[in-house]
Amino acid sequence: MTWSGRGIGAMVVWLGLTSSAAAVDPPLTVKAGGELRYRLELRDDFTFNDGSYEDDAIHLLRTRLGVEAGIPSRVRVFVQGQDAQSFASSSLNQGTGFVDRLDLRQLFAEFTSPWEAAPGTLTVGRQELAYGEQRFVGAFDWSNVARVFDAVKLSCAPAEWARIDAWFSQPVLINRVAADSADHEDNFYGLYASLKPLRDHVLDTFLLMRHDLDNELRGEVTSRRGQLKEYTLGNRFRGKRGPVDYGVEWAWQFGSRAHEDIKAWAWHHELGYTFVEAPWSPRLGMEYNHGSGDDNASDGKVGNFDNLFPTNHLHYGYIDFASLRNLEHLELNLSGKPLKSLTLIGKYHWFFLDTNKSAWFNAGQGVIRAAGVNASETLGQELDLLAKWQLSRQLDMLFGYSHFHAGAFVQDTGASDDANFFYWQTVAKF
Repeated sequence: MTWSGRGIGAMVVWLGLTSSAAAVDPPLTVKAGGELRYRLELRDDFTFNDGSYEDDAIHLLRTRLGVEAGIPSRVRVFVQGQDAQSFASSSLNQGTGFVDRLDLRQLFAEFTSPWEAAPGTLTVGRQELAYGEQRFVGAFDWSNVARVFDAVKLSCAPAEWARIDAWFSQPVLINRVAADSADHEDNFYGLYASLKPLRDHVLDTFLLMRHDLDNELRGEVTSRRGQLKEYTLGNRFRGKRGPVDYGVEWAWQFGSRAHEDIKAWAWHHELGYTFVEAPWSPRLGMEYNHGSGDDNASDGKVGNFDNLFPTNHLHYGYIDFASLRNLEHLELNLSGKPLKSLTLIGKYHWFFLDTNKSAWFNAGQGVIRAAGVNASETLGQELDLLAKWQLSRQLDMLFGYSHFHAGAFVQDTGASDDANFFYWQTVAKF
């Protein structure tokens, strides 16, 4: 029996046992809900070659249904199914990033500590993991299939201003035609502490460990193969004082891959100002992001930062041509609210490689272009325009357009036509 089958069986048994206690105090509660999401994506020249026909119109439909049952302040069980489909698009977009026919998405039990002196929860099962701004650990909900883990997570809150999470997990691999299952070789551990020492301020400290037991992982030297033992240590600080908001996040990465040392790092800086009294309450902001690259592909030292399990779509351009891996990124952004239910956002990005001796990686950390040692490090610029319309508590829409202007690196390494991206999304919750 698979993990999913055992989990469903355990939930049925648990519901049967607790239903007999529904008349006691506190009673058993049951809630059900769901979500229907449709998105149209129009993609133009995503391979930067206008001479080849790779443009696509993608229709994405995602349906989620969930049931939650539990006894308040004691225990709850949540089960959620998901069906993700892609219609009227090319065969390239029928892969696991778009399609996951009716499958178990989440199934976990959450137990609450009965001791006031030791408050906390234990969550066991298939679940989302998302921390901070999801730069390193996120649910990647923009994806039609999204991301979950089979995990055991312990959370405690020793004070109102402090929370500590510790977990062991394995990422769930999407299977288009069979049941999804965890990658039992890819073990992901985390310790994440979040403190709120001042009003409107948060300070996070984290240690993340990724241990991939696959002995066939390659290092830089092709004759070397072995496991991944990778550690990521970092902090995140975010705050607001009056109309000014600010944030910084850093991570240092070390360990080994196929017996080769890992030495990598990443930085994020952010500053914004909101004109509270002005019409639309506009906010003007800027961001700087930098993830290390590998400047020597044959020295047996891994320098490319591993972005781990992020939601990169939120941070490095909505066209998804970048991740925090061999990247230097500058962004200016402007947002405003002409209506309470309508938010308009504009962003302009400048992208550079940290080093041209390593590849250009997309939001999923896949290679867009291989290293070009004689090429420029200027990737290009991107304009993002976005409108978010909250029609009601149950219905919202999203309209967006992005244009990527190919830079000197793209021109030096192959076809270099500009890329365009238009999308419309609507989400109905029930």
